[in-house]
Amino acid sequence: MGRDTNFAYSFLALSPDRRHAITAVWDFCRAVDDEVDEHDERPLAERRAGLQRWRDEVAACFEGGQPQTPQGQALQAVTRAFPVARLPFDQLIDGCAMDLEPIRFQSFCELRAYCYKVASTVGLICIEVFGYRNPGTRQYAEELGLALQLTNILRDIPSDLARGRLYLPLDELAAHGVTEADLRAGRLTPGVSALLERQALRAREQFARAEAALPPEDARRVVAARIMGAIYRNLLTRIAARDYDVFAGRVRVPKLHKAWLALTIWLRTMASSPAADGLRVAK
Repeated sequence: MGRDTNFAYSFLALSPDRRHAITAVWDFCRAVDDEVDEHDERPLAERRAGLQRWRDEVAACFEGGQPQTPQGQALQAVTRAFPVARLPFDQLIDGCAMDLEPIRFQSFCELRAYCYKVASTVGLICIEVFGYRNPGTRQYAEELGLALQLTNILRDIPSDLARGRLYLPLDELAAHGVTEADLRAGRLTPGVSALLERQALRAREQFARAEAALPPEDARRVVAARIMGAIYRNLLTRIAARDYDVFAGRVRVPKLHKAWLALTIWLRTMASSPAADGLRVAK
């Protein structure tokens, strides 16, 4: 899950009720993520217990209980107003639990399963709030979530390593002659550059798969997600323009450019896509 404001720009495209709901979803997901990422100094047992409390909040939301946190209470209102399912929330917490200890992935297949849990699940939750007609939009949400997470992984290599995490497939490091020590040292060797270029290419391919999966009749309904995708694709472009040197400082999309992308995607989608008929939610 991204930790910056990219998502806020996409939410501006939503109606007030949906914006309020999606903000509640996002606040809950961020709270789960923070339980792991913002409390590194706490003993492992305490952080596990913290995640269990969020599992209990999910259970309360979907089983008629009484959530104890502001995030849980706001989420329960969403579960009553929109057809969000419980499973993606449980899977999200499972994914965040994987980050409690140093994590490595032997192959992209293993990494993809992790990305699904921490990112695609959020997309699947969000589209229930956005509303959609065609079940194929679920594939779009899944693919886009993977693309966003792969972009985050590339951008955040230094900060993730500082937390003892490495989200690049180990078999690809070996194939490029790169060691974890090379990445920790921030050495942009030919092998490191080629490795990171491969990650960027995979992310771009993933964005293309997402767009190809989007049913045209739902393009307006998920315009917020399309704005999100445009901002992250621009982030990839900026990383490539730095020759994949993510070690020289965090790569960002300037706020004004985010706003321009949001407006551009919104206008383009409104002009080229069928009307959303009130954004009614698919059953």
